[in-house]
Amino acid sequence: MKILVANVGSTSFKYRLFDMAAGSVLAEGRLERIGESLSPVAHRIGDKSVETHQSLPDYPSAIGDVIARLTDPKDGVLSDLSELDAVGFKTVHMRGESGTYRLTEDILERMADYNDLAPAHNPPYIQAIRIFGDLYPDLPLIGLFEPAFHVTLPDYAYIYGVPYRWYEQYGIRKYGFHGASHRYVAQRVPELIHRDPRDLRLISCHLGGSSSMCAIKNGQSMDTTMGFSPQDGLLNSTRNGSLDPFIIPFMMDREGLSTKDIRDILATEGGLLGISGVSGDVRDLEAAAQSGHDRARLALEAFCYGAKKEIGAYAAALGGLDAIAFAGGIGERGAGIRKRICEGLGFLGIHLDAKRNEDAPGEGLISEPDSPVKLLIIKTDEERIVAQATLEFLLALKN
Repeated sequence: MKILVANVGSTSFKYRLFDMAAGSVLAEGRLERIGESLSPVAHRIGDKSVETHQSLPDYPSAIGDVIARLTDPKDGVLSDLSELDAVGFKTVHMRGESGTYRLTEDILERMADYNDLAPAHNPPYIQAIRIFGDLYPDLPLIGLFEPAFHVTLPDYAYIYGVPYRWYEQYGIRKYGFHGASHRYVAQRVPELIHRDPRDLRLISCHLGGSSSMCAIKNGQSMDTTMGFSPQDGLLNSTRNGSLDPFIIPFMMDREGLSTKDIRDILATEGGLLGISGVSGDVRDLEAAAQSGHDRARLALEAFCYGAKKEIGAYAAALGGLDAIAFAGGIGERGAGIRKRICEGLGFLGIHLDAKRNEDAPGEGLISEPDSPVKLLIIKTDEERIVAQATLEFLLALKN
């Protein structure tokens, strides 16, 4: 089977084309800054690669460009889109249960119901899905929703201290996100340290522009930092993270803010950017902090402190700890962040190898050889998880 996986951002579109039978990637690429005068694009189709800038005024033009390249008579890897068995999407959130779904109009409406909870994710995904549906109505469009990996959370971990009828009537509970990444980490770590996944206590740290952590026991999610929406948990690039809920009505009253106003502020002016006033990008903050910018230092320390606290909490929740994995852009490349997070955790058996951490292997161990808790960098592969879930969904339909 050939499955195209689409990873949609507010102004970006990444894709990967899998030949599931051969276990290979036929093509992949990313198109960024869609809607600007010139968009940087990179494609690898077959054995040919190209990086350039081009005009992509909107999502239809971006998706059209990808399809044209994939089906190009000379350099493409498909004769036409009928060779595809499905398009898989790393969808984020919708009203109701979570899992893998055929993206019907009913599902899109349920996603739209939660646009306010995932404003940077749901609207562009809905738009991209509808574009594919209009262009190729017979092509199955399948979504793996990010909370799917977290359906194993015990009730005492997902329930909030709010009136129980809110849970019953509106589904107010912790859902968790970054499920594809945490699932991949849960599968990959046992392979690298030669452990049975059914007997492993693991913390997955997906750290990037959007960050979350997950406590994994015996291959299953037991707790995670994000909650009812992706706003909760760790500080993110521009999102607030954990917050005393009474701050929200307090500020709305003081500054005369509407619900839309407060949502926009917390989603776009909070997090690392909000604290530092400089940037939501850790690389910018590290450079500013080295130059003496105190609020940049504060943002970095608050981020690492939050992650350190969660490691302690999750070690308690798991009844001990065997491994910690760092994934995502910051997790994979942020040696300084990994060092700050692990400092002072020797009492838990966490011993980072300074040289390995600085040398930053593409993937593998960064703990000291005798560290009871193994520390790893994992090159997460969310697209592969989506492709596998899409394949399993299609096979189940045939049986």
